[in-house]
Amino acid sequence: MKKLKVPGRKAFTALYGKQQEVDYVREAVDSCAYDIYREMWARTERLEFIPDFPLQLDFELNYSCNFSCINCTWSIEATGGKGKNTWFPFEVFQEVIDQAVPKGLKAVRLNYINEPLIRKDIVKYIEYARKAGILDVYFSTNGSLLSEAMSKALIDAGLLRLQVSIDAATKETFDKIRVGGNFAAIKRNIERFLLIREKLGTNLPTVRLNFVKSPENMHELQEFIDFWSGKVDGIGIQDLIGILDRTGKQNLDASPETFNCNQPFNHLTIRYDGEILPCCSFFGSEIPIAKLQSLTQLSEVDNIGLLDKKKKSSLILRTIEEAWHSNEMNYFREIHQKGEYWRHPVCKKCVLSSSHSDESQ
Repeated sequence: MKKLKVPGRKAFTALYGKQQEVDYVREAVDSCAYDIYREMWARTERLEFIPDFPLQLDFELNYSCNFSCINCTWSIEATGGKGKNTWFPFEVFQEVIDQAVPKGLKAVRLNYINEPLIRKDIVKYIEYARKAGILDVYFSTNGSLLSEAMSKALIDAGLLRLQVSIDAATKETFDKIRVGGNFAAIKRNIERFLLIREKLGTNLPTVRLNFVKSPENMHELQEFIDFWSGKVDGIGIQDLIGILDRTGKQNLDASPETFNCNQPFNHLTIRYDGEILPCCSFFGSEIPIAKLQSLTQLSEVDNIGLLDKKKKSSLILRTIEEAWHSNEMNYFREIHQKGEYWRHPVCKKCVLSSSHSDESQ
């Protein structure tokens, strides 16, 4: 494992209740292995070393969403009629997990730019990951499809962490941001999930609610924290990555002179069609580094929004390990280790389109 000198950096998310989430998950898995994993993760966050294999893989299990949120690409994209043609095959997931766990994979997130609960069979992905020895299995959802039956199934499957994005404290603000959702229904879904979990006598999965800061909701931040504190296990206050900047301007005044993104040091994202991305940012879909080498046919349905199709056609078939050690990944690590995000146009666009929290709490 390669050692690196550590520069200063800033975080995208402020976390409240993080230790409680960690403790509950740690108790449910091999605690010694978990401690080693979290120490490795902390070192990658500080850009101290590059593990031999990504510690985490994010899977986009379906290229679809039932919302059209104003700050997301789904507000300008339409994927109607594509259905299961954009579903990531279970057999490919099995293939990746089986190869990756012995090499050092520790965590799996089951979403990218999508709503993961559209797939009712997500539980079998969770079960397989847990049985394979993955130490952290989680995903983020808009909460609209968190039915009573799905809630019980997720708990039974062994999901370790559940994150629900709400971004509002009132119906009025919610309706402006999370277009297509029902604020009251989602609150009920969360409260019912917590009740079901309590009745089943478990602390898992932990529940974190996310609030992405934007001009539309900043006035409700404290109200959001006050309402949900003590009810859920954690609250995440996230910076908005303005991929759809409605002003047409980047956040130049608030942008740091240096920014050290740690994502290329700890994980990769695998899209529905097998594209491998160096990070989980919205902008990551513009810079795929490879196409997953698999024995199974992956989706040929084009990404509607962000990806240059010429670039897609030229992607190299690689294993996860080959992609991780590729020249492209090494370049991303080099510029971010030095704080020179501006050397790559997409990284520059990402950083300048964001505001940044100083620390994770």
